Amino acid sequence: MITDPSLVVRVAFVQNIALLAESARRFLDVGHSVSLYEAVAGKHSRADGNDKATPTSTAIFSEDAANLLGKDSSAEEIPTSSSNIDSSDTAATTSIKSTYDSDLAVLHEVVFRWVIHITTDASDHSSQSKQALLKGLSRLCNFFGSEYSFQILPIILAFLNDRKDWQLRAALCKHLPSVCVSVGRAATEQFVIPCIETALNDDVESVISEALCCLSSLISLSLLTRISLLGTEITGTTLLLPNESPTRARRKKQGVIRKCGSLLLHPSRVVRTNAASLVLTSWQVLGETDGEVFLNQLLRPYLQYKPTFETIAQLIACLKSPSFQKDVSLNLGSLELSDIDSEIEISAKLASSLSVPSQQFVELVSKNSLRWYEPLLLAASRDQTLSAPFFSLGFASLQRVHALNIEVPVNISNQILINRRDEKSLSDIVGKKEDITVETINSFLTRPEVKVAESSCKGEWGSASVIDQLVPENSSVHSKVLPLNVPPLSQNFGLARTGNGNMRQNWCPKEDNLIATTGRTEHLGPVNRLAVSEDHSFFVSASFDGTSKVFELQQAYDTGGDIHSCLTYDGHKAENDPSPVRINDVSILENSHTVATAASDGSLHVWRCDVTMPTTQQKRPRVSGHSVLRNIKTGEGEVLAVSHFNTSSASILAFATQQGNIHSLDLRRSREPFTLNLRPELGYLTDMEVGKDKNWIVAGTSRGYVGLWDVRYQTMIKLWRHSGDSSIKRLSDAFGNSPDDQSQPLVFMGCDNNEASLFDISNGACLQCYRVLDSSLSYVDQSALPSNCLSVPYLENITIPSSRSGKRLVSLDKAIQMTSRSQAGNTSINALAGSINLQGASYLMTGGSDQTIRCWDLNSASKSSCISGAERNQPPASFEQLQVGGNSRLILCRQPSIHPASLVESSKLPLRNRQGVVKCESRHLDSILDLKVAKNPALLLSASRDHTIKLWG
Repeated sequence: MITDPSLVVRVAFVQNIALLAESARRFLDVGHSVSLYEAVAGKHSRADGNDKATPTSTAIFSEDAANLLGKDSSAEEIPTSSSNIDSSDTAATTSIKSTYDSDLAVLHEVVFRWVIHITTDASDHSSQSKQALLKGLSRLCNFFGSEYSFQILPIILAFLNDRKDWQLRAALCKHLPSVCVSVGRAATEQFVIPCIETALNDDVESVISEALCCLSSLISLSLLTRISLLGTEITGTTLLLPNESPTRARRKKQGVIRKCGSLLLHPSRVVRTNAASLVLTSWQVLGETDGEVFLNQLLRPYLQYKPTFETIAQLIACLKSPSFQKDVSLNLGSLELSDIDSEIEISAKLASSLSVPSQQFVELVSKNSLRWYEPLLLAASRDQTLSAPFFSLGFASLQRVHALNIEVPVNISNQILINRRDEKSLSDIVGKKEDITVETINSFLTRPEVKVAESSCKGEWGSASVIDQLVPENSSVHSKVLPLNVPPLSQNFGLARTGNGNMRQNWCPKEDNLIATTGRTEHLGPVNRLAVSEDHSFFVSASFDGTSKVFELQQAYDTGGDIHSCLTYDGHKAENDPSPVRINDVSILENSHTVATAASDGSLHVWRCDVTMPTTQQKRPRVSGHSVLRNIKTGEGEVLAVSHFNTSSASILAFATQQGNIHSLDLRRSREPFTLNLRPELGYLTDMEVGKDKNWIVAGTSRGYVGLWDVRYQTMIKLWRHSGDSSIKRLSDAFGNSPDDQSQPLVFMGCDNNEASLFDISNGACLQCYRVLDSSLSYVDQSALPSNCLSVPYLENITIPSSRSGKRLVSLDKAIQMTSRSQAGNTSINALAGSINLQGASYLMTGGSDQTIRCWDLNSASKSSCISGAERNQPPASFEQLQVGGNSRLILCRQPSIHPASLVESSKLPLRNRQGVVKCESRHLDSILDLKVAKNPALLLSASRDHTIKLWG
């Protein structure tokens, strides 16, 4: 029947193959049971020793039957109490065993030949038979067992190569999980998953849907491991083969969820629903914790809102809008068919050859700031009826504004959208300023061609039929750039040429080795913060006198010990406002010469230092002027801290205000990517630090609280309180100046009681503590020191309340007590500059209200030293290390006070005490507020409340 000429007969036979196989198996089992019954009954009748036909009551599957089926059923192992058992028992036993196994093997072979004949049939009408076979696949696998299932698997997987019959491919994906249950997890991941991934790229939506359902079934059956689901690039898992070296680099593997993620935005609703079902099944298998950490990161490119994994409908509602592609038949009138064909070919080439640059590439290649584009953005943001400036750009303008790589056809001259002539006109208007009017700017956005181009890009019916053939060109490129969310170029920030010098690995400033200092009249107030450019050509100061000054680092060796500013920025001082303004913080944008300064009047200014490059006459870079780029008014009180970091496609400026909010500004888009909040009862924000991997932000407060945010999800994940209720003076990323690529949130923290610590903010553990003892304890034995001097601080975990909760975290009495304690005038660490280097020396430099700069060696406490601050005739400081608890280390600094001269014999006084002229003291005369390290030249910069900046070598 399997070769019957009638297709109906062949299909009917194939549909019943599984039923025939199961029936034959049951018939074989019954026949074997009857033979077993007769053998057991015959044995007992012979053992009775009489010829009476006595019926036996022995069960078929009794102990005697088990002996007949045993592996060693020889005559010696079967009890022989009577002597009348002849050799016929042994013959019967052997016959029962061999007959069943041979008959079952013959049955398997016959059915397997049927299956092979059907699956390898290449005739024109073989697809129906194959689909009928797949419907009974689960029963056949149960009949064959794992041995034959392994042989069937590669044969049926070949069905995916049949590109003529999509129904066969869909049926295979539907029934494939039944085979995977038989072959197991290892074979499924190695052989089946790669084949299903090819089905995900099928041209037919039904095949894609069945492939997604197949993957969902495999996930629910636990036939896929976590690595297959998430991939090694997310989980960070590194698998080693038995003979593989641990140092060998392994290629990162993408997981199933990442490969199926793009199908969440598929035009077909059925495909989107099945893709969402796969994600929901993965969420249930992984659990809530892993789902929050890994699934959110994998699905982030496709989400519009924070996902909800309760139902499929709720998950689909959180996705971005799918991109629908419509085939519209247009009547173009005079256009010939050949023109349409060439137009479609050019459009496809443009869209496929387009590439989007990274932020680093933009900074390297962009030379001119497109000032003419900013008024268009501003006008569109004020009037929602205007078209977005993005749709008004022609090929050349689109390439210049977004730094895109577009292969523009040579024979096409685009005159309907903004071109180079319009750019020149806009540039002249912006440059003159007095000619800028709302009507002038709006005229570029209200052109009919711009509105039609926008409608054509969005796929509105018939929009492309009213314009010439050039607009589909722009529509093709705009349609690809728009979902990629490519930001425009930022203004010219001034590229910092890094890599012109490296610091010696084990470099440390010498004791009391002052290279240069500023004069007392350079700044008229305390110097609060310093910032060094990445190419180490200059540094910028922030002072309470309302000015920021720029100093060239090479002056430290070119002058005779005095360093003078080459530029002063006083833009925060208003002409008509006599109230004093303080510059609270300063930061230099990554890979640039642009400075951001935060002031007490709530303003944030972004301005560029114009630096001329070295020439034959000019041996080093020189600062020649400055240009103001942005003036931002926050309206939330003082701006307390500012920091900058780049992502792959954004230049983000983060700043903290007096109201406890951490805002962000994307300098390329003029939008706010995220806003973080710190509750007011926790104290005012004292410092903020961005992680080296740009994924986390940590902030400290005046009442000893430390908050940790995940920037990717804009959520506070940890809130800590310092065990000593100490005010958090400074924070510094432990890997900030290290070449190592580390994402662990290790932070140096400067606090009261003249101590600094290294904390792991993710778990609150104190890894190291650096404490300066009071001078009265300098000669006290270690065992006699007070207990508070030998203990390390810790961070107490605080439960993060919900946003709707109105409960205070700190009571009013507690807040007043902590505020009065922080204002008690204790000696504190106000400045930190350190780095953990996994391949070299690790150090921490501290400065505080005791006017002393110390260099702590994190590897060996005996190598630590005091760089500045010791008075004349003061004994040198000593450093000792203690192991406290598990992995915590405590490093103590004993700083003895000066011995009174009346208690020391004149012959034992230092020689310099008996000299007439001695060297002037180089230490700071007031509290040290900031420290920074420059690599070329290798210098340590210190800023103080005594209005001076000192450079140590």
